[in-house]
Amino acid sequence: MRNTRSTAPGAASPVRRRSRPRGALLSAVLLACAGLLAPAAAATPAAAAPGPVPDLVCRLDAEVDFSPPLGVLSRQAQVTGYIGYRDCRSPDGAAPELTDIVFHVLGTGRFGALPVPTFSVEGTGTGAWNTGEEGSLYFNGELKKGSPVPERTVTSGPLTGDGINGLQIPVPRFDKIDPNGVAGFDVVGQVCFWNGEKGRCTAY
Repeated sequence: MRNTRSTAPGAASPVRRRSRPRGALLSAVLLACAGLLAPAAAATPAAAAPGPVPDLVCRLDAEVDFSPPLGVLSRQAQVTGYIGYRDCRSPDGAAPELTDIVFHVLGTGRFGALPVPTFSVEGTGTGAWNTGEEGSLYFNGELKKGSPVPERTVTSGPLTGDGINGLQIPVPRFDKIDPNGVAGFDVVGQVCFWNGEKGRCTAY
């Protein structure tokens, strides 16, 4: 006769716990640690949108004259002279035939003493490109060393509507009679013609 173990009424039945193999547990721990320590995949940088490219890049060669000389004694004067754009090239291929133009300018010059002496010019210019085509522009801004060129916009002829920016180095010419007056400026630098959004002219 088989012996049977009886369970007392009301007593909980014993629960058998299934043991997990030690090897499987160790593998799981190692995989989890490896996931925490592994470097995150480097995000692929998004390709930068191409910046604007100028229609023309030119060497700036300009001369402006004030009459009478600008200074403390005369804070406003007539501006004459020229703005020359020379040795031009066309990075975007819009106008490779345009290489040189000299705009003869007429406008107003102003002197400001506070907080530091400033010279500003505003006016228009007309000229002819090397192709024989006529053109004109509007200009307005300060003449200050290392500063952006005065705001300029092509108002007629080739590249009408283009904005012009760049860097300038103006050198004052002091009046021989009034040493405190400035008779004009000789200006060199680089300019770019842009159809729409302007970029950094110094990049070209």
